[in-house]
Amino acid sequence: MKTHKRTARMPGIHMKPRALLRCGVGLATGLVGAADMLSAIVPRLNWDILLGAWPIYERYGPQKLTVIVGFFLIMLSYGLIRGKRQAWVITEALLLLSFFLHILRGGSVLATLVAALLAILLILLARLFQAKSDPPSVKKGYAALILGLGVVVFYTVGGFITLYDQLEPVIDRIGIEGVLIRLFTNAHLHVLYGTQAFLFGRVLPALCLSAVLYGMFLVLRPVAATLLPGEQERAVVSSLTHLYGKNSISYFALSEEKAYFFASSGKAVISYVLEGNVAVVAGDPIGPENEIQAAIAEFISFCERQDWTVVFWQVRADLADIYRSFGLHLLKIGEDAIIYAQNFTLKGGAMANVRTSARRAEKEGVRVVFYRGQAQDVEQLAQMERISRQWLAQKGGLEMGFSMGKFDPVGDEEQITALAIDAANTVYAFVTFVPIYGRRGWGLDLLRRAESCPPGTMELLLASSIEHLKQQGAEVVSLGLAPLSNTNEEDTGTLDNGIDFLTHRFGNLSKSQSLFKFKKKFAPVWESRYLVYSGTLTLPKIGWALYKAHQEDVTLLKTLRRSLLGWRKGYETVKEKIATGALEAAKL
Repeated sequence: MKTHKRTARMPGIHMKPRALLRCGVGLATGLVGAADMLSAIVPRLNWDILLGAWPIYERYGPQKLTVIVGFFLIMLSYGLIRGKRQAWVITEALLLLSFFLHILRGGSVLATLVAALLAILLILLARLFQAKSDPPSVKKGYAALILGLGVVVFYTVGGFITLYDQLEPVIDRIGIEGVLIRLFTNAHLHVLYGTQAFLFGRVLPALCLSAVLYGMFLVLRPVAATLLPGEQERAVVSSLTHLYGKNSISYFALSEEKAYFFASSGKAVISYVLEGNVAVVAGDPIGPENEIQAAIAEFISFCERQDWTVVFWQVRADLADIYRSFGLHLLKIGEDAIIYAQNFTLKGGAMANVRTSARRAEKEGVRVVFYRGQAQDVEQLAQMERISRQWLAQKGGLEMGFSMGKFDPVGDEEQITALAIDAANTVYAFVTFVPIYGRRGWGLDLLRRAESCPPGTMELLLASSIEHLKQQGAEVVSLGLAPLSNTNEEDTGTLDNGIDFLTHRFGNLSKSQSLFKFKKKFAPVWESRYLVYSGTLTLPKIGWALYKAHQEDVTLLKTLRRSLLGWRKGYETVKEKIATGALEAAKL
């Protein structure tokens, strides 16, 4: 067991010293960048006191480029603090460039040596900078754009104040506004060539353009990353999920917002989303049982290199010992109601309540219809959408995601939809089931009802659905998680209250108990589900990350991506119909 703990940690430097070293290097890089930027506007010091200057004629081109390099060193310093590998590579190149630029422009020997020493230090500490880039987001791109322009504004104001004496004759002639316009448009200011004011006037437009390009690159980068997913990678995940997805929420490993971590063997995958610096995993690793332990070990090690907190949501009880072997904490969050479909029957005293309620609904004229994918009846679909909107309005107005589905008018052909309707085609309630591939079963996902419906409708809907799935050959049917239930009377320790904030976000205690009692009517076998996390002090952060992960992403990019995917699907359908029509015409 101890071997696995060592595997999950980076040997050598521990977490806090490593973070402190990165912080120091990042701050030093930012200071070097600031010094490079200021070198164009700060009057020449007496460098003889500080090792002197290089005996080379001062050149305009290298000076201008030095300021640009300084700007990017400042912008990269945060990436170094977070241990980003890409930031390390670019910073190393820029420091070497800064070293040669100081020589070419006759700059300070001290500044040159500092750049060289910092570059050497980064090489020696290379193993501290292994973190990959976070999944991009538009917010990060705009934040970087604003920060970059803020640096330019600060540089402009500082340069204007510092060089006011040199700019004063021009200010008296065309005014402050005119000077600023000419500075940003690279227009001639009629200041003495070779002065700091002359260089400042030539550097500022290039610096402003660099800030805009840098920010826009980070803004547009999420578009490319979101609209061009790794289709081959997703195909592998789909294949593994269809073979080994035993968790009731394994199906959601295939949802579009997920990132994937593959075990080194390639035989197991972990599906997660990154919220801040918390990697939230949906269920257990997906793969053969003998690959699960190694996959968890490698993922923990990966997250530690990234300085991420790790949390697994809704893990199965039969894997609990494996998680504990890595020193992780387990907190029971509820029970998954499992029904063995082939043994399901409404006969007997245990099912008397469900049987009576279902018959009552049938007497009111309610019946159940099934669809593979979404409902095909337009009128039924419109009613389902209205029921869903009303249901969401009562729950706060937002669809959830991550480990649960959402109402989709298009639907997924791999799901099964069941509707409770009457002779007038009035929809009273509907449910959807998603596949549990590794157990030859189905998991209840959406369960939504109209504000008023005949008594016993929900019992009839679920009982008929289980019977229908039984006839389809299902071995198990999950009625989903009953939060904060403890039918197995496990000792969950002293941290039970630590999950209360999650309960307030995903539902309250009374509703959870009501849901538990409803599912209990169907005499399920209860399987414990756990939250697995890395440390007690991280619980509030984990709670917020779980909340964010479950919120449906309604950003413009997500909407755009769905639109493009829908357009592409429609295009493929039309193309297929044209090809079919041409084939039929050829036959005639």
